[in-house]
Amino acid sequence: MATQIARIGGTATVEIPEELLRRANLAVGDPVEWTFTSTGALALRTPPVADESAAEDGYEEWKLAEIQAGLAEAEAGETVPHEKVVQWLRSWGTGNELPPPLRGLPLPW
Repeated sequence: MATQIARIGGTATVEIPEELLRRANLAVGDPVEWTFTSTGALALRTPPVADESAAEDGYEEWKLAEIQAGLAEAEAGETVPHEKVVQWLRSWGTGNELPPPLRGLPLPW
């Protein structure tokens, strides 16, 4: 089964193949976050529990820095067209998965 994304109202649902869940050491129904690795690949991770230990691990600071970096990239025009992202996502779980689309392309408007 391929990874599938569906939007119902204001909620997006992602069906993740069981093999990917096993590799990410997650169980069906576990909450997950998509994160980028240092190579630009997407990875799954379990979100931290909202307690003091989560604040101490630096996750919140890292998350805020990543959001700010993403906004700066968007403001600088370093974006990827929606169509390229959709094409890439639709290739997941197929025998011919595409590499992540490249950034640095101008905004389409």
